[in-house]
Amino acid sequence: MSGLNISCGDFRADEKSGSPLERVLRDLPGLTDEIRQEILAGFDAGEYTQVAPAIAIGIIPQLRAYRESLVSEIGHSDHLREMAREENAGACSVKLKWGEGRGWRLYCAVNLLAACEHAAVTHEPVLVSLD
Repeated sequence: MSGLNISCGDFRADEKSGSPLERVLRDLPGLTDEIRQEILAGFDAGEYTQVAPAIAIGIIPQLRAYRESLVSEIGHSDHLREMAREENAGACSVKLKWGEGRGWRLYCAVNLLAACEHAAVTHEPVLVSLD
């Protein structure tokens, strides 16, 4: 099953952790439509998008807040446990993966945050690509 992978320079996030990217960006507190569209625009032309270092650095506070909000909502920080709970409850695994699942969104937020923090150090773009 395909999914979106996140990387930044020599940093490789967990496999397919970027799959719910569009939903995560939609949910990020304080993220403007302009920045959201700029991030997603790469997918219009191909199977990847790049997040410029300045944008990646700029969304770090929103990603931290979003991650903490999900942890609070879920009641713990174990995305794998939440993914399993949601799937065992009968939810569609494909829909969960692409953004309906809180576990998947937490997985994405944690990995995207790590990539953006790496971009803050290296000043390299964050790449999200279809696998």
